[in-house]
Amino acid sequence: MKNIKRDKINPITVIIILQILFFIVCLTAITNQISRYTQSQGKEKKAERFASVKVCSGETLWEISKRYYTDEYENIHSYVKKIMQLNNMTDEEINSGAYVIIPYYD
Repeated sequence: MKNIKRDKINPITVIIILQILFFIVCLTAITNQISRYTQSQGKEKKAERFASVKVCSGETLWEISKRYYTDEYENIHSYVKKIMQLNNMTDEEINSGAYVIIPYYD
């Protein structure tokens, strides 16, 4: 039988390969964190505020809601419902000259 010669892996080579892999993992993690931080900086949290709005003649709650509605709210229907709750309203009817509390984001 022939003697099969096996090359031994140099321990220094193994250490260098492990260091390179460790460096790549660390670099990937750091890049990921920087990317998340950069994305979060672009999305500043807006504060919800409240305004007292005088109802003009012929205006409806829906018309007023559409003026102040923004994407921070789930949808226009839930926004109208929130306005009704804030103003202790049982229906959508509003009277000219009355004041309505309207939430909004600035």
